[in-house]
Formats: sequence, C-alpha cells, structure tokens
Amino acid sequence: MIKLNVAEIKKKLVGEKTFRFDLEPKELNLTPEDLPVVGKIKVEGSLANGGDVLLLKAVVQASVARQCGRCLKNFQATTEAEILEKFYPADAQGIEKDAYTYEFDVVDITDALREGLLLVEPISALCKDDCRGLCPVCGIDRNVDSCTCETTTMDPRLAALKQLLKK
Repeated sequence: MIKLNVAEIKKKLVGEKTFRFDLEPKELNLTPEDLPVVGKIKVEGSLANGGDVLLLKAVVQASVARQCGRCLKNFQATTEAEILEKFYPADAQGIEKDAYTYEFDVVDITDALREGLLLVEPISALCKDDCRGLCPVCGIDRNVDSCTCETTTMDPRLAALKQLLKK
C-alpha cells in the first residue's frame, strides 16, 4: 500500500507534495494474472491541495510481458498511464459512491495507481504495428516467411453470381 501523509499540504491552500517510487507489482496488489509486469513499476507524481479535495497527478510506467494478438510471439512493451484523480475527505457530503476518500491526513493512492495501470493495458497487443500474423490455412508466420495458400473466402450465397460473371 502506498500511503502519503498530507497534513503539511492541507495547511497551505496551494500546498503540494511530489513523490517518486520504484515499486514491486505486489505493492500495487498486482498478480501476474492481472498484469505480467517485468521488473519494477516506476511512479512519479504529485498530490496537491485543491481546497476541499486533494488532486493526484501521476505517471505510472511498467514493462509488461505480452503475447502478440496476430502472430502469437511473446514480447515486452512499456505501459504508461497518466493518472488524474480527486481524493475527498471521508466525511464529505454529496460525493459519488466510488469516489476516492481519505481519513486522518493519510491518503492511500494504491488503488488509483493500480486501476490507472490496468485501464491503459490493451486488450489485444501487437508486437509491431505492421505485424502480418499467422496464415489461417497453414499457420506459417507471415512476418518470417510467405506461403501460397488461398485465403480469400467467398460468401456461399454469392457463388451463383460468380458463375454468371465467368460466362
């Protein structure tokens, strides 16, 4: 858990506290199933007094092991999340149910950092933008070799039209 003491910044209207951490995935409650992080997670940001709220601005970077969605190769890529969140006092009125809160001048930013990192992770990652993937017929990796397989398919309902075009 990443907890920050905000007693000093709450005393000043424009108070701000900067921070920088190198974290293990378990410190953000991340398992390899959640996000397969390789190495440490870098966090850099600030927590500022915004009057009745505290404003968290942070950048989280992690190297993540991934599998290409087209060619199925394993690779590593950097995930970077920019986090902007508000933290309200626990006794504040009229805030949303899922709003971040804090008590006793201590702000736990763990969940905000974790969620920010998970939300920017792509559903299907590519090893490179122009990855050609696997051939659906023979399974050869088109990035390495080429094949002569016929991969165009025709809607069977249009087969009769194709016969007319041949005549």
